[in-house]
Amino acid sequence: MGINTKRIDLLDSFRGLAILGVLFTHLFYRWNDATYPYLYANLFHYGFKGVPFFFMISGFVICYTLENTLTFVDFWKKRFIRLFPSMFIASSLTFIFLLVFDEEKVFPNSHLFRNYLVSLTFLLPNIFDFIFSKKIHFSYINSSYWSLWPEIQFYLYASLIYFYNKSKFFNNFLVISSFIILGFGFISYFDFDNNVIFEKIVNLFSLIKHLRFFFIGALFYQLFSKKRKIRIRYLIAVLAIYYLTFWISYNEVEIISTSIMYILFLIMVFAPNYLFFLNNKVLIKIGYSSYFLYLIHEYIGVVVIKKMVNLFYPYSFIAPLMMIILFIILSIKYSKYIESKITIFLRKLIFKIRLNENSHTL
Repeated sequence: MGINTKRIDLLDSFRGLAILGVLFTHLFYRWNDATYPYLYANLFHYGFKGVPFFFMISGFVICYTLENTLTFVDFWKKRFIRLFPSMFIASSLTFIFLLVFDEEKVFPNSHLFRNYLVSLTFLLPNIFDFIFSKKIHFSYINSSYWSLWPEIQFYLYASLIYFYNKSKFFNNFLVISSFIILGFGFISYFDFDNNVIFEKIVNLFSLIKHLRFFFIGALFYQLFSKKRKIRIRYLIAVLAIYYLTFWISYNEVEIISTSIMYILFLIMVFAPNYLFFLNNKVLIKIGYSSYFLYLIHEYIGVVVIKKMVNLFYPYSFIAPLMMIILFIILSIKYSKYIESKITIFLRKLIFKIRLNENSHTL
């Protein structure tokens, strides 16, 4: 089934909200300048909750993508086209920029070519530590890249279940995901997660602790697609029961932030007109360019801010605000004039088909 443009725009608006939260957390709160502090920077402490919001959106979108993909290989071709070019460009720019301008070595690990190469693999750096017996330490070129590893794991997890049995995908996905989520919740609730072996397993397979967000997004896709109308009440019940677990196992911030995401998706599914205030062209463009914006903003932004923040004191907040605006503009231009062209070229090359240059994908 197709999803109408209005609702795709809402997903981009959600991405816009998520990336703005991350931007303000990183450039205002996380890297608040000790010498020239920003006023009220603590207000942006919880903007990092934009990352689980991205996970929920991915759960929704990947289900849509799977249902519109013929084979396992085609699915991964699509993922490669979507993810790798921007990662290559963002990592290359970050690496070169920090080599040239990070004279104080605020981010020394980002000056190492091996970390640049590791980032391009999308894999957890700890895997390379293990391969080389920790004789050489590896890390991402930008610590923000950590969230790409659970994303990749989810793509593999969902695609294996889907292409194993397409007709029973959702039932299998529901059962397996519920088992993993409830198992992790049980272990965490009784503090068994302090076990060294379990901790290593969860660090390696980080999808385990983030699957609940992807899972909720996938459930909302089932409600949204209306392919299984007789199960709508059942799915709402599953969501409600699952939501109650947050009151048992997680803190107030987790409950509040998840509630906001949950409510936004519910309104999108059942009453999208009530989200008219999110149907904003600027927010939609920010959301559409959010992947590259996420990859490029943090370390480059911090280095530039440190060089100019003294010029604005005591109104130091102007420096990170200027960088956020600049990154947003650059990312929107990149998505429109560079990423779209690369995507069309790779699709023609890999799938050997002609595509409309204005085609829009989730």
